[in-house]
Amino acid sequence: MTVPKGRTKRILVVDDDRATRAMLQRVLTADGYDVVSAENGLEAQDKLNAHAYQLVLTDWSMPEMDGQALVQWLRQRATEEYIYVIVLTGEKDNLTQAFEAGADDYVTKPFDREELLARLRVGNRILKLQASMREAERRLRQIADRDGLTDLLNRRALDARLAEAFSYFQRRGRPLSIALLDLDHFKHVNDAFGHPAGDAVLRETARRVPDAVRTYDTLGRYGGEEFLLILPDTVAWSARLVAERVRQVIGQTPVVFEERIIQVTGSVGVVTVGVGFQGELSQVVAAADTALYDAKRRGRNRVVSISLADEGAVERPPPTLDLVGP
Repeated sequence: MTVPKGRTKRILVVDDDRATRAMLQRVLTADGYDVVSAENGLEAQDKLNAHAYQLVLTDWSMPEMDGQALVQWLRQRATEEYIYVIVLTGEKDNLTQAFEAGADDYVTKPFDREELLARLRVGNRILKLQASMREAERRLRQIADRDGLTDLLNRRALDARLAEAFSYFQRRGRPLSIALLDLDHFKHVNDAFGHPAGDAVLRETARRVPDAVRTYDTLGRYGGEEFLLILPDTVAWSARLVAERVRQVIGQTPVVFEERIIQVTGSVGVVTVGVGFQGELSQVVAAADTALYDAKRRGRNRVVSISLADEGAVERPPPTLDLVGP
């Protein structure tokens, strides 16, 4: 059997009359639907809790739990996907109640096959349109969170992620580290090679740094030639190790732009907060900025780290750990 393209395949049919369910099963299956049936609203609830449906065709008058109660229950549920509900009723007097309860459409009993399928096609078009709108919203959110040049998270998205990480630290007391990376002598790159070369350096930095960090770390462009790393549940020595890897991956290979060799290095300021820290997030960011400034003052191309509070009983680095860097 060929299923029509774009059709929502699975549909839940709810009706206490066995003959009606069987007839609906034949009609809908022939039109390409995967039909699941229930005898009343209570059974329908169990099936809706167990599997995802986007189409529900329900009788209005049923024992134990009728169509009105089922539709009201459906509309009170918090679900990501919208469920399109068509009510089957033998009396048009029920329509006002059906729509007020949250039904999308209706079909009168005894149902006409072509009318039923036409109303289902309308429902499918609406569901398809809603899916397209959700995808467009997702893409817009993604674009809004991304830096146009590097495709990393932008400042707005980083601020939100940083606030979430700091809130988690405050609730759980687990150590939190952040690292500010600034490319050294970046103004000279723009002046000597031109702004397109500077853009190429930023894009290449954005490409290299993820190879040096962990999958659960957050990286973004903080502004200009500055990048921010959020390192959750990370003690000072571990944060410095990550920062050292970042520093190395940036400087180990020159950037080639239009056959011109551009040597790039970066300075990193790292700050770690532990259970004893009672300050604000702004203080943490300011401390990372101070550490970065100190790295610049001490000759650039290095990592400087600061701990703002005792990290408590945490794992210590192994004796053989070699923190590479100036």
